[in-house]
Amino acid sequence: MSTLDLLLKLDESKIKEKPTRKVEIKRLSEALGEKVVFTCQAISMNKMAEIQSMAVDFQTQQVDTQEVQIMTVLAGIVDPDLKDKRLLEKFGAPTPKELLQKLLLSGEITRLYNVIAEISGYGPEAVANVKN
Repeated sequence: MSTLDLLLKLDESKIKEKPTRKVEIKRLSEALGEKVVFTCQAISMNKMAEIQSMAVDFQTQQVDTQEVQIMTVLAGIVDPDLKDKRLLEKFGAPTPKELLQKLLLSGEITRLYNVIAEISGYGPEAVANVKN
């Protein structure tokens, strides 16, 4: 059966749901004595492009990779809700971005970014070469 035939048989509802992955933040789990788990969800190509364009320094035309990572994590974390007013107030953070930087270390943010990128199709397992 050709790839076209396979795609024509595909139930669109099976690919509409965005992949998710749960990630434990071990440092926070140890501090609280129970598991602290963040749920990451894939983000669309359009959202990724929007994030990258927001992270461009217009004078130098350089992309701020730290900003890309933070904005990607904010877009890809679906639980906990980092926009929750109670959480923002608890940590004295006026914005979700500042909350993220207060809650997590830079390596933890990078790890979450990598997970979100991977489940969004940017990982090495997203596609495979076919050998004849």
